[in-house]
This record gives sequence, structure tokens and C-alpha cells, in this order.
Amino acid sequence: MKPSFKYWIFLIAIYFAVVSIMAASMVGSWASINESQQLALQEMLPKLIPFPLLGTITILFIIGALINLLFNDYIMPILKMAESSRIITTVNPEHRIELKAASKEIEYLAKIINQSADAYTALQKNVDARVASAQAAINEERTRLAALMSELPHGVIVCNSDGQVLLYNQQAQELINNKDSGSNQNVQGLLGLGRSIFGILDRDQIAHGLEMLNRCHATGHSKLINNSMMTLRNGACLRVNMAPFFLEQEEKHVISGFVLTLEDMTRQIEADSRRDILIQSLIDEQQKDLEDIRNSITSILAKPQHDPEQLQEYRRIIDRASRALQEKVVEARANYALHLHALSKTENVLAENLLEVISQNISDRFDLQIINLAPQGIWLEIDSYSMVQAFSHLAGQLSKHSSLKDVLLTLTINEKQQIEIVISWPGQHADPSLLANWQQTPLIADTNGKLLSFTDTIEKASGAIETLLDDEKQACGILITLPPVDQECRLSVQSEIEHRPISYEFDLFNRGEEWEELGQTPLRKLTYVVFDTETTGLNPTQGDEIIQLGAIRIVNGNILYREIIDQLIDPQRMVPVESVAIHGIQPHLLKGQPTIDKVLPHFQKFSENSVLVAHNAAFDMRFLQIQEERSGITLTNPVLDTLLLSSIVHPNQDNHSLDDLAKRFNVTIVGRHTALGDSIVTAEVLLKLIPLLEAHEIYTLSDAIAASAQSQYARVAY
Repeated sequence: MKPSFKYWIFLIAIYFAVVSIMAASMVGSWASINESQQLALQEMLPKLIPFPLLGTITILFIIGALINLLFNDYIMPILKMAESSRIITTVNPEHRIELKAASKEIEYLAKIINQSADAYTALQKNVDARVASAQAAINEERTRLAALMSELPHGVIVCNSDGQVLLYNQQAQELINNKDSGSNQNVQGLLGLGRSIFGILDRDQIAHGLEMLNRCHATGHSKLINNSMMTLRNGACLRVNMAPFFLEQEEKHVISGFVLTLEDMTRQIEADSRRDILIQSLIDEQQKDLEDIRNSITSILAKPQHDPEQLQEYRRIIDRASRALQEKVVEARANYALHLHALSKTENVLAENLLEVISQNISDRFDLQIINLAPQGIWLEIDSYSMVQAFSHLAGQLSKHSSLKDVLLTLTINEKQQIEIVISWPGQHADPSLLANWQQTPLIADTNGKLLSFTDTIEKASGAIETLLDDEKQACGILITLPPVDQECRLSVQSEIEHRPISYEFDLFNRGEEWEELGQTPLRKLTYVVFDTETTGLNPTQGDEIIQLGAIRIVNGNILYREIIDQLIDPQRMVPVESVAIHGIQPHLLKGQPTIDKVLPHFQKFSENSVLVAHNAAFDMRFLQIQEERSGITLTNPVLDTLLLSSIVHPNQDNHSLDDLAKRFNVTIVGRHTALGDSIVTAEVLLKLIPLLEAHEIYTLSDAIAASAQSQYARVAY
């Protein structure tokens, strides 16, 4: 029962009691006198009644003032103190009781509680320091795991036995989430903690692989790995290796989950296809030329005494067919070089780093001065080991067989965007035969054990190598030309991996084999998508539109800051100056952005199997509901509103705005009035509200929805 309702019941009850007592007293007095006295009293009533009536009204007024004073200075402050005390003990130890109007006794009590809170905070900080010290070893292991996972060359996904994702690294996310084409982005599942792997990879193949691992484990095999090829819905071909991990259960090792390593085989498969097509086309195209040559030679041999004109025609046929064969062999060789380049294990290295390593290696081993020049930020896609070995071998030959002391090593990009690496010795000469021998000397072996020269290595990389001659036809340097490299692609890949991103949530191991109904799931165990919108105005039914959508996921009480949506939206209408003043989104930033009907399908996929959460959710949901007919997307997720939840746990607080909740819960606000910024603040507020809801015996989603429906703010409509 609300305190205000209790106040009026109490006041009316006091008034009724006073009036009843006075009325009963008057009735009793009237009954105790005789008839003559009653007649005499009736004559005196007009003069007597005004004074008792005035006294009664005065008494009632005094009683009402005292009751009002009791509620405002004692009852309401005590209720607010109780709510603030619960905040201190559950979610924000830094919070302190602040009373605007209260009696001195209550203010003294509040002061004592605040002093106790100070002592509690100091004690908690001491405990936290000890816990942090005890957690140091665990955090170090987590850091090592994150570093290891991020540096692996392949994608890694760890799942429990139900197929829920427990861990993944950046490489896996790039393979799955970043390969979506425009036509398939609504079909391909999203990779995220707590999501099902079966939305990404074929369920039957995963289930078959898991069954095979279980059978092998049951028969006592120790090395359990299942290999398979899988095709994503976006067309990417992956080599998937599955290995189990175990849990000790009733003195038996049982498979509790599996690790998937993903290798993108799309490029190699395409290269193999090109090779097969190359071989087939080479056979088909050479068949006719060989037949022409064979027929011409057969005719000449069968009849040696041809007339000169006929004999010349046969010669022309042989010449034309042989030239065509030669051209096709050259073309086939070039295409096969491209094929080998596609399969080669090259790496991405910065030009200045490679030249520095080569220079240092030569300086340490030989008596040569090396000057290297390379522009900053140029990426190369080469076998750096072969390059270092080749240049070191050349430096050794030059140092042994010539008097060279100074060498210049430069790297530039020509007008065709090709990479040119030049090693030269200005003003000095070297024997051309020495350089020719160097180019053909075997240096490394390929994957088949075949020895390769530096020339072979460069040609496999679709490059070329040549000797530079001066005016006297003396060798003055070596020029190596390599094909262009997509600099932006190389840079973006490296910069992402440097941050060592890794996401994991091992508490998902503790999920039961079968989930209960979502409504009976504890609030702490739910998966949430907290979202917010920025709009052109406050009236969705009068043409206002969404211009920004932000969202972030919460899994097992952890905010996943890497799994977000932060999308500007073209409203296809004018953005009022008044709304720009609030959210700061300038209209020109919205031009060319996707419209809401293109964004909602991704938001629907992002929020699968999750509870939607927003602050003042009725406002945001009304905008989304109006878009249902236009986009064909219907959001059927259950919805929680932090405004309503706050009014449940703090019914006596005056304000439930997002700013007020953030201040109350000591949540730092960053990016206020941006969709993603408000989503993050709302997510942190939600996690603070959950223990307060539990203190009110609201434990499950059904409990929270039922309680929200009783809030006075639940009646607000848009």
C-alpha cells in the first residue's frame, strides 16, 4: 500500500473516531437527563452549538496538522532512508542519505547511518583490496589466455555441449561476421557469447562430429579431433577442426563442450579451381594446334614431292600452330605462378621493418655499411624469411669477391603501384656473372622438399628480378619488382589484431541441459539487449522518425562492450533544430545512411533469444511498432523498462530519470543523448537494479513484468 494512501486512511480514521466519540458523548448526555431538562436544553441549543462545533473543527485541524507533520517529518523520511540504506548495502556503497525535510531526530539518525556507511565503505575497500590481490593470479592467467587466443592465426570458438558460444577470438569474428554480403546479411547468424553456434555452422555436421568424438572417447582413444569442411551461408568455405574438452562427473570424464578452430579455405579452393580450369583449358586449346601440326607433318611425310606453294602452306600452318602453342604455354606458366602465389604462405610485413632486419643481419655478419630507405606504413605480402636469406647471401658474395664497402637498400612504389626493392652500390661495380649465379643458387625448400632459388621465389610471388647496369654495362645493382598490395586492407587487419580482442563467458557452462520457460528464468541468468533510440521528435504517430539506434548485449550479468549496434539512420525527412540541440546529430550526417527498414532486420537478428531493455521503453517501442508494417519486422521479445523497475524498488523517490538513476547508483555517464551511450548507461543501471528487485522478492522475468504492470508510470502512453 502506498504511503499517501495510508496517510488519507489514517487521517480519515482519526477524524471519524473523534467525531464518533463526541457524537456518542452528546447522545449519552442527552439520554441521561429528564424530559424537562431536555426541553430546557433544546431552548439553549442555538446558543450552545456554535462553540462545541468550532471546538470540534479546531481539534480536527490540529489533529490533521499533527498527522501531516508526523508523515512529512517522520514517516516519509524513514521510508526514504530505508531505500537509500538498501542502495548503500547492495549496489552503491558511495551513496549517502540526503533528506530535504525531516525532524531533527530523523536527521540525527540519517547522520548516524551515513557514518556507518563510511565505516562500511572503508571496510569494503579493505576487503576489495584483499580480494583483488587474491585475484591477481587468475587475472594473469586470463590475460595470458587472451593474448594466446588473439595471436592464433585461425579463428577459435569454444562451445558447451548445447552449442552455446563460451569464447571466441577476433579472427573467428572476422571470418563469420565480417564476410556478409548484402544479400546474405539477414540470413547469416551472428557470432556472440551465449548465442548458438548452430545459427552459423551446419547443425547436422556439428552434431555428427560430436557424436564421433563421443564414440571415440567411449572406445578409449586419447587423441580426439574431428575434421570437416563447412560452407557458411555467405559462401565462405571453412576447414573446421573440432576437439572436445572434458568434465569430471561421477569419477568419469564426460565431454562437456568442444573447441572449433576455423581456417578460411575459400582462397585455396578458388586457386585449386583455377588450376583445374587451367589444365583443362590447356588440354582443350592445344588439341587443335597439335592436330594441325600433326596433319601437316603427316602430309609432308606422305608426299615429300609437294609443289612449293603447298609445302609453304604446310610450313605456315606448323609455324602458326607452334606459335600458338608457345603463347599458351607462356600464359599457362603465368597463371600457374598466380596459382602458386595464392597458395603460398606469405606474410604481411611493414617495409621499414623488413629493410631494418635485412640491414641489421648484413651488418652483423659482414663488413658492409648498409643504408636503407623506405616510406613509412608500406605493407608487403612476401616470404620475409626468403628475402632476408637471399639478401644476406648476396651481401656475403659481394663482400667475398669484390671490394664493396657501402650498399644502398631502397624501397619505392612505381606508377603502376608495384613495389620496387633496389639493392645497389653507387660508384662501384660487381661481376654480372656473380649476380647471375646468386639468382640461381638454391636457398630454401618448398613444402614438397624441392630446392628453390631466389628467382623461383620471386616468380612464385608474381614478381620479377633483374640486374641493373650502368653506362659501362657493369652491374651496379639488383631490382626486384613485386605486385601491388592493398595497403588499407593490410593496415586494418594488423591494427585490429594488435588490441588482442577476445570475448569469453565461461559461466554458461553452468546452464542446465534444458532451459525452463523464459518467464521463470532468474533475472541474473537472462540474456538482455539494452537499446535506445534518438529521434526527430517526441511524437511517433505524427511523423517523427528514428535517426539513431544503439544496442548492447548483457550475458550472465556481464556487459559485452564488443557486441553492440551503433547505427545512424536516414529518416527521409527534415530534422528539427530543437532535436539537434538535444542529441547533436547534424542532418548532413544522416544522408546516405540506411533507412529504418534496412536496420531493423539486423536489430531483430541481434536481439534473438533476448529480453529487450530500455529506459522509458514505451517511447522507444512505440517508434519500433509503427515501423512494423513498413519493414515487415515484428519484435516479439519480452520488454523490461528501467524506469518502471526503479519506481518499484524506490516508490518514495521523487525522480526516476536516467540521469537521476545514474547518480543514485554511481554510474558514470559517457555519451549522454547518444543511442549507444544511453544504452550502456541503461545496461549498467539494470545490473544495479537486479539485487534491489530481489530484495523486493522479484526474482524472475515474470515477477518483473507483473510488478512493472503495477507501476504508476505503466499507464503513460505515446
